[in-house]
Amino acid sequence: MTTLVVSPHLDDAVLSYGGHLVQLADTGEHVVVYTVFAGSPAPPYSPIATTFHDQWAIVGDPVAARRDENVAALATLGVDPPYLCGPFLDAIYRRNAQGGWVIDDENPMDHHADDEDDLVAAIAADIERVIGEFSVDRVVTCAAVGNHVDHRRTRDAVLTAVARTNSPLTLWDDFPYLAWPEVNVMPALPAGVRVSEPVAVAISDSEWARKLRAVGAYASQIAMLESGGQTMSEQYAEDCANRRGHHGVDGFYETVREVLALTDSAPLRSSAR
Repeated sequence: MTTLVVSPHLDDAVLSYGGHLVQLADTGEHVVVYTVFAGSPAPPYSPIATTFHDQWAIVGDPVAARRDENVAALATLGVDPPYLCGPFLDAIYRRNAQGGWVIDDENPMDHHADDEDDLVAAIAADIERVIGEFSVDRVVTCAAVGNHVDHRRTRDAVLTAVARTNSPLTLWDDFPYLAWPEVNVMPALPAGVRVSEPVAVAISDSEWARKLRAVGAYASQIAMLESGGQTMSEQYAEDCANRRGHHGVDGFYETVREVLALTDSAPLRSSAR
């Protein structure tokens, strides 16, 4: 069994699906992780990118350092190389059709006035190529909970790719946006796409500990992720506790949704393993 995990950025898969990745690696499943927005930008950078670079304390190529962090994080989970990186630029480095910056403030949500159809099509084509190259049996990506522009681009590109390949598809609920009451909803899906309700998958204490160690490998991102004053461990524990009554799962867990159909009349192949 080969699972393709498509991550928007160089930490998203681990933040939201890291416990699952530990479980897949430990059972010997072949896991291919592809990060979409992992291309290295050229200056000049947008004002928000410059602000982020200062927070990250990265000198030189800001994405190269993050790619190195991702290698360490995935190795901690037990996921073997290769770790695939798309050439596409993070939204903080992209310009819109009018020549302005896609992101002009610190809020990457709701920046969808320019639909970037060509970008989504290019990402979909690259994901389709990877599906064929690695004979992928199923695909996993983000649900875009929180409506981050890059997460939504990723989700919609994956939906396009699996529509062509009929690959089973699972969506993870995006952390940390999942824990923010003001944004913790999944944006509208394209017409005809149907998904299941979120299902909680239990993660053992030892698996969770490995996930937390992997999250810690993203040293450049920790200050930003913990800017609210809580450690990542505390944020996860609070989120699981807050949603435990709804899902009925003790301990730690991650929530995922199965994509059931991509059109009103054509169900998708099951992703059951």
